[in-house]
Amino acid sequence: MKLWIIGSKGMLGSELTALCQKRSIKYVATSHDQVDITRLDQIKKFSHSKAAEGVTHIINCAGYTDVDQAEKKPDLARDVNALGPENIGTVATNLKIPVIHISTDYVFEGNGDQPYRETDPCNPLSVYGRTKWEGENSLLEVCLSACILRSSWFFGKKGKNFISSLFEKMKHQKELRIVSDQRGQPTVVADLSQAILALLCHTGIYHFANEGEVSRFQMAEKILKQMEALKIPLTCKSLIPVNSSIFPTLAKRPSYCVLNTHKISSVIGEPPRHWEESLKDYLKYA
Repeated sequence: MKLWIIGSKGMLGSELTALCQKRSIKYVATSHDQVDITRLDQIKKFSHSKAAEGVTHIINCAGYTDVDQAEKKPDLARDVNALGPENIGTVATNLKIPVIHISTDYVFEGNGDQPYRETDPCNPLSVYGRTKWEGENSLLEVCLSACILRSSWFFGKKGKNFISSLFEKMKHQKELRIVSDQRGQPTVVADLSQAILALLCHTGIYHFANEGEVSRFQMAEKILKQMEALKIPLTCKSLIPVNSSIFPTLAKRPSYCVLNTHKISSVIGEPPRHWEESLKDYLKYA
């Protein structure tokens, strides 16, 4: 077995390559600088290179993930999030090897109150969510056997995310206003990476996120408590819940985007661990 990890310099890609090293799994990793997934010719060329010799699976961790900037640059977001997966699927089909593609909870409208199943209809609110949904469809059109893994609220050791931003603000600001009307599931990329490896022989759409439905405000409360317990120097003394309308953004976010993980739990053999447990591990090294 040899994996081709695309988007290797991102938060998820870098974590997945580290996990492969730990498990002695052979892999080749490429970043945007090496292979531009919006260029089919570049993907084809690398797939026939010596570095890609013996590749048995392609894992696409690449994506245009700046949700607000995607509203300003819809063509770029579409190229990366929709055309890119289609190009990868075309090459995977030609090579007759499986492909796993990472998608998002933002493909859903987020106006319900029950966790979204893989079969629930998609209705994205933003350019980012729409282009990611288009990417799922375009991939499946050229590669029926593809595996799509949707996840939510990423955090990890590398890259900027909601938790890392809060971490820094809590160190320097006495008071923070946190949105309380958006609910979802945080997902540590270390656990998501393990889920990816568990799906290497599977096809179809799966949802993965750490257990525990939570609002961004409740999440901030837990982070503050854990930081205090770890005796991390803090300036923050007060958290204030506010409506998301207080912080207008270019892209509309789903107010409720919780993913049903029963399907992938049957593959892994157990439910994903609770996000608070993964947070403890993250803060130890933050």
